[in-house]
Amino acid sequence: MYEKTIGRPERDPFDALVDVLTAVNRYDLLLAIVPVVFAVALVGAGVFGVSLEAAMVVAAIVGVVVIVDACYLNPPTGQGSTERSYRPSTVRRTERVSDTGDDDRRQ
Repeated sequence: MYEKTIGRPERDPFDALVDVLTAVNRYDLLLAIVPVVFAVALVGAGVFGVSLEAAMVVAAIVGVVVIVDACYLNPPTGQGSTERSYRPSTVRRTERVSDTGDDDRRQ
């Protein structure tokens, strides 16, 4: 027995998959590559008789290259990433009043 929601048309699962895949950006794909490379290395080590250590080293190198590319060579821009920088010139000194009424200045 299936429940049908009232007032909401039934959606084709293929259309939902297409919507999700079109919303994926470059950085989502790069993050997905890292575990996939390790899984392929694990399966490849078992199937092709390559040593597990060699396969994991290759997967680790690929993972490091992907992360370096995503973080340092082509970092994400926009969405306020440059506007949230720390600017020491805007930090003001604050005064703290102790319980005895004496003022202490933080330095």
